[in-house]
Amino acid sequence: MTGPGAPLDPPHSTGAPWPADLLVIVPADTAAGFRLAGTRTVVAGDPDTVRQVVDREIAGGSRGVIAVAERTWAELPAAVRADWSSRSVPLVLPLPAEDSGAAGTRRSRVQELLARSVGYEITFSPGGTRT
Repeated sequence: MTGPGAPLDPPHSTGAPWPADLLVIVPADTAAGFRLAGTRTVVAGDPDTVRQVVDREIAGGSRGVIAVAERTWAELPAAVRADWSSRSVPLVLPLPAEDSGAAGTRRSRVQELLARSVGYEITFSPGGTRT
C-alpha cells in the first residue's frame, strides 16, 4: 500500500517483520518525530483510515504494539475502541497526547500502558533512579 495510511518502515529495515514490532498511527504533524526515532509510522488523522490500518495489521497477524494518536482514538466508535482495548495480541492502545494534562497524569498513563504491554508494572522515580 502506498500513499496516506501506508506504513513507512525505517531506513534500516530489511523488510522482515520486527521481532517486537511497534507501529504508531498519528496525524502528519507528529509523524516526523516518530520516524526520526526509527518507529514504523503511519500517517492517519481520520478514524476511518486508522480503522483500516489497524484491521489490516490484525488480519496480517501483527504481534506487536499498535499505538493510535489519542485524539483520533477518541473519534473511533466506542465498540471499536472496546474491541481493540480487550486484545493483548496485538496490543492496540491510545498514544497519550503531549498536551493531555499534567505530567503526573501522563506518567501514570504511560505506566499503565507499559504494564499492559509487558505484563509488569514499571515505576519511575523522580531524578531518574530506577525502581
